[in-house]
Amino acid sequence: MGSRVIMPFRTDWKFIEGNYTGAEKTDYNDEHWRNLHLPHDWSIEKSFDPDMPYGGNQAYLPRWSVGWYRKHFNVKPSSPKQRVYIQFDGVHSNSEVWLNGHFVGKRPYGYVSFQYDLTPYIRWDEENVIAVKVDNTLLPPDRWYSGAGIYRNVWLIYTDYLHITEWGTTITTPAISPDEAKVSARIQVSNHHEHAVECTIMTEILDSQGKVKGKIEKRLTLAGLASEEMEQEIRVLQPELWSPDHPVLYEAQTTIYCDHTEVDRYRTPFGIREVILDSQMGLLLNGSSLKLKGVCIHHDLGCLGAAYHDTAMKRRLEKLKEMGCNSIRFAHNPMAPELLDLCDQMGFLVVDEAFDKWKSLSYEHVFDEWWAKDLEALLVRDRNHPSVFMWSVGNEVENQGQPSMLHMLEQLVAFCHEKDPTRPVTCALEPHNTPISLRDGPIEAKVEHTKLLAQRVDVLGLNYQEQWYEHYRAAMPDTLILGTETFPYYRGQGNRVKGYLPLNPWFDVANHDYVIGQFVWSGIDYLGETSYPSKGWSSGLIDTCGFRKPVSYLHQSLWSDQPVVHIAVFHDHMKSEYNPTWTMHWKSPAMEDHWTFPEYVGKLIRLVTFTNCERVELIVNEESYGERKLSDYPNHLILWELPYTPGKIRAIGRNGSQQVCEHELITAGLPHALKLEADQTILPADGHEISHVEVTVIDQQGIVVPNQDVDLSFELHGDGRILGIDNGDLTSDEPYQGKGRRTHRGRCLVIVQSRDGAGELLLQASAGGALQGEIRLKMEEED
Repeated sequence: MGSRVIMPFRTDWKFIEGNYTGAEKTDYNDEHWRNLHLPHDWSIEKSFDPDMPYGGNQAYLPRWSVGWYRKHFNVKPSSPKQRVYIQFDGVHSNSEVWLNGHFVGKRPYGYVSFQYDLTPYIRWDEENVIAVKVDNTLLPPDRWYSGAGIYRNVWLIYTDYLHITEWGTTITTPAISPDEAKVSARIQVSNHHEHAVECTIMTEILDSQGKVKGKIEKRLTLAGLASEEMEQEIRVLQPELWSPDHPVLYEAQTTIYCDHTEVDRYRTPFGIREVILDSQMGLLLNGSSLKLKGVCIHHDLGCLGAAYHDTAMKRRLEKLKEMGCNSIRFAHNPMAPELLDLCDQMGFLVVDEAFDKWKSLSYEHVFDEWWAKDLEALLVRDRNHPSVFMWSVGNEVENQGQPSMLHMLEQLVAFCHEKDPTRPVTCALEPHNTPISLRDGPIEAKVEHTKLLAQRVDVLGLNYQEQWYEHYRAAMPDTLILGTETFPYYRGQGNRVKGYLPLNPWFDVANHDYVIGQFVWSGIDYLGETSYPSKGWSSGLIDTCGFRKPVSYLHQSLWSDQPVVHIAVFHDHMKSEYNPTWTMHWKSPAMEDHWTFPEYVGKLIRLVTFTNCERVELIVNEESYGERKLSDYPNHLILWELPYTPGKIRAIGRNGSQQVCEHELITAGLPHALKLEADQTILPADGHEISHVEVTVIDQQGIVVPNQDVDLSFELHGDGRILGIDNGDLTSDEPYQGKGRRTHRGRCLVIVQSRDGAGELLLQASAGGALQGEIRLKMEEED
């Protein structure tokens, strides 16, 4: 047959919401079902329902229903000995799959990738029907918005009867020096012939330019209907090492030959890098000390819901990179495999997490039967990514520190060590709530309780416990600590987890070698985990549109090597976002980064400059308010109070006698026009790619007008569609799909998707005829 073929399997599906008896049968009439392309999330398309059960968890977007997907397709065999597999990267949730009326398999957990062998039921050269039932009626749900449907990519994979098993390669680098790296490839081969087969297995290591850097061949005789794992070792001379600053990738290309004919080729991207956890020096990457400047993220993409899109995720990661972020904790489940590819390519270290709770909430129904299968699915799928440096087996699980929990923790950690001996394992631990007497109890009791947990993991992963790091380390002098969740602005104090001390938990990382990093909760606003009228978590560093908030520049000043200065004005009169009281410690004081405050004329205004420079000078309308030294502000918050006068305010950052950066804000006039800017103006005409169009209300000088929001309506001309509209305001009741949106702080976001076929799109925006704006996008056929 030649090599394997991997085909996207996302176009021309049929969908209906509701439970329909017999919908798995080949001859079922689905003519009236809706046609759509995957990935698809049926929940994000709905209007908000303030009365829905568990609405706060699920962003008040209804999903307590069953959905059916069907696809008709034809398979032409290119050889008589061909196998066909289908791979789902995530179906939420409780999916069941049939092919031509035959039951193929089920998968309750909505976040793992899985594969089914369709070969026994395929009809060659005839129409086939695949049917997928998705059942979201089981309660309780996750604590955050999980979405509904086949919300990640699907692939059809053709192989020879002799081929490398699904996720069947394991690449490790057991020895690395400047002169050479030893690369070990463990390869699992499956033989579906009934007779034994002799073959040659060749693995080549290619660099990022595609040049062969090492090669090895091995003869293998494989018994009929058997699988076997073999190992090959290859030397790579003068290896380039992967790191967040230099994310260079190699590829292991494994080819199987029978009688000099290629029957399979399997590509595994990987990186050469050495991670050492030293009990005194912390995390060493390629021999150099590294601190994790990290954020936690959930999987939703704002107005796209849970439906994965690579371009949308990449845009978000670029904003994190701008901040100096070098690591991400996946909260609290396996993510789309493409996200890990992006982390490999862009240079983010990843804590790859398997579960939130174990025997409570949504996973409780299936833990005993499925935990090992689901954990293995994560480990084997993700083990070759250089970005993944640590596994996490859970987050804030129930009965923390009690015998039943400790036993499960031991089981899960041992399972990870068995499947992947090369990476450390952690579990993210909540501040002490079990037994509840620990919460206000003495530090000695907290330490003893934490010891029981620390003994069972490789790194002590702690959520919101920075004020106790020193006590834990004194009692456990060889234990490394990772802030698996930290507050974005405030810090805990004493027994108060929510101490409202304006000192970023980053300083607890920077000041202690044994604390290897922090993961801010959260990097990006997400849907769910809230109460009405809010639809999501609004305390991230970036909003659901991907727009950066002022507090993100505090983190940039702490994390980035590039000079930065940024003005943020404290503003208590801004439209308040509703937040449940318990979430307030994740907020920062209300801040705006503009200079349009007519209500402050003749009054004092307070502001902060975020910087990593030695000194900042503040100038308003050419009047200098002098310089302030960063060293005088140990929490990195340089505070100013001054009379507000409209015009121009500038902050100048200086190192020594040099001006190294500047931030300028200008008071806006009246709304004059709408400005539309796209991240991509030329799209492939593939029916899938998207463009993010940022829409801003501007005055005659082109300054954003932040304080006079308007209702916008949009028209898209040409063969494309508006996939979603958002403004970042999680208290808005406007649906994410439609043709209108009110601006929030003078802006909003429209996501436009191309259709098949070349052409032009014209997106027009207007506010009641008074304000106008437009942008043209081209769709071009790919060569």
